[in-house]
Amino acid sequence: MNNILLSKSDFKIASSCIKKLHYKKLHYSTNNDDNEYMQMLAEGGYIVGKMATLKYPDGIDLSEEKDAITKTKELLSNENITLFEAAISSNNKLIRIDILEKKGNVFNLIEVKAKSFDSFDENTDKKLKEYIEDVAYQTMVLQEVYPDYKINSFLYMPDKAQVTDIEGLAGWFKKENDNSNPNFRKVKVDFIHPINSIKHKQLIADPILQLKPLNDEVNKMLPEIKKKINIFLKHLSEDFKNLELDLNKDCFKCEYNCDNNGHNGYKECWGKLAEPNPHISEMYHVGTIGGNKEPIVNALIKDGKTSMYDICESDLKKSDGTVGSRNERQLIQLLNTKNKTEWFSENLKSELNQWQYPLYFIDFETSTNAIPFHADMRPYEMIAFQWSCHIVESPDAQPKHLEWINMDYDFPNFKFAESLMEAIGYNGTPLMWATHENTTLRAIYNQMEERNYKNNKLKEWLENIVKMDDKDEGRFIDMNALTLKHYFHPDMKGKTSIKKTLPAIWNNNSYLHKIPWFAQYYKEEYGEILSPYKALKDQIEIYEQTEVVNDGTGAMRAYFEIMFGDFKDNQKIRENWRDLLLQYCELDTMAMVIIWTHWIKLTNKK
Repeated sequence: MNNILLSKSDFKIASSCIKKLHYKKLHYSTNNDDNEYMQMLAEGGYIVGKMATLKYPDGIDLSEEKDAITKTKELLSNENITLFEAAISSNNKLIRIDILEKKGNVFNLIEVKAKSFDSFDENTDKKLKEYIEDVAYQTMVLQEVYPDYKINSFLYMPDKAQVTDIEGLAGWFKKENDNSNPNFRKVKVDFIHPINSIKHKQLIADPILQLKPLNDEVNKMLPEIKKKINIFLKHLSEDFKNLELDLNKDCFKCEYNCDNNGHNGYKECWGKLAEPNPHISEMYHVGTIGGNKEPIVNALIKDGKTSMYDICESDLKKSDGTVGSRNERQLIQLLNTKNKTEWFSENLKSELNQWQYPLYFIDFETSTNAIPFHADMRPYEMIAFQWSCHIVESPDAQPKHLEWINMDYDFPNFKFAESLMEAIGYNGTPLMWATHENTTLRAIYNQMEERNYKNNKLKEWLENIVKMDDKDEGRFIDMNALTLKHYFHPDMKGKTSIKKTLPAIWNNNSYLHKIPWFAQYYKEEYGEILSPYKALKDQIEIYEQTEVVNDGTGAMRAYFEIMFGDFKDNQKIRENWRDLLLQYCELDTMAMVIIWTHWIKLTNKK
């Protein structure tokens, strides 16, 4: 290993698994590289980082400095100075400090994070442990180089207890990808207003970013941090190929399970143990079999057994010997995967027969952002910008589609809920997949209270439809929960999401493709039937590039473009984005209709 410098990102990844440090240094690809959601979170981090530096208008940015270590040392000879991306090196350790403020013989070390905290939450420190470790590592390195200085350590983060005073704050930042370094994905963020302008002064005064002092927490961690550093540096200077680690269930989540240029870090660790199909990792909640403290999967891995069929049926029970609901699902998966059979419970028909017509298949698109879209919003407060609803009036009726999307530049949540209320009213059965729709409407109900929004009719309707707490019923029926209890297909493996359930049903039941209102979603590619999500209208031209919205992350990005993108004032481009969003959300609710249609056919057959 040529590069034995331990950066703060190296330290972080090595803390989760020492072998990952090896793969990182070799520039192996990760699943995160092409994960749209992870990329969006990273972009949010860069925007928060830019906003944080704007709070220090006299700061000097060293992020593009070729010899940043030398330049940092030179600038820190000043009595008072603030640096961005200051570079400090000590004993094979390298850190880049987001904001380093020097005042005489005092350093304020400030690590900026996009993750939020609640300044009124007494348990915040437990939730921020990994970030505090990051700060502790930097503090230790800085202290080694400047032992005679006092160091105050901070996290600088969005505070969910604060609201912004600024309308459209998220649109004050323009971002673009910087692909100059193939081994490091970076986003360049610009502030669209002049420095020291009225807008800049407004931003400086805005309270949504708050410093969280960490001196006590960091001092408690330092001894453990020093031990970890010694271990990591030792491995960096040796041959990682001889490093043997105990494989366990936590390895199933490894981001290095990604094929690229002939390298896959996960498979290198697992060798032949990665080959069985179906793999033990595909079992529903496999890590809980035998108990969380001594899960059976770890013992099987140790014995070289990684096929799902290595799990014994007798092991699928609770610690008291009874078979719980999770075990029942595991047994269903194990037996029907072996037999290659579709399964549905004897109670599915009675469940379906209880639904009162009309049926309302509903899906929402929402957005949560570190930097709020509108005034009086908190960081990561939810915006509800779109709903789709397919209405089935009777068992054999063609679904009727209704939809709503916000195209205005103001807080949309109350109009969103009011339009849905008018569409579905109090009668019939509203259906959702998982609990997102219930959670969204409950949040809107609370926002009505917080913002003193008066609409007694809407308030009453929300109280009727929403499950407010565990004691409440609510009107929504969760089709994901029904799937978990009543339906399984081997192609779903251990998942019940709509993105897994729909293809399992669609790809194996050709009769669905011939139903007129489903036929538009039938598409083959290279002889294989595509999931309807992949068969969406592929591309719509948008300002010299092609974009497609076929997942929730894409929907959030598209809505941001409508509100704050480069062409937010271009009606044609906004309409293109709108069409993409409507197309995607409509499929989500039609997917629910497809699944329901198949369930009806299955249960009527029996």
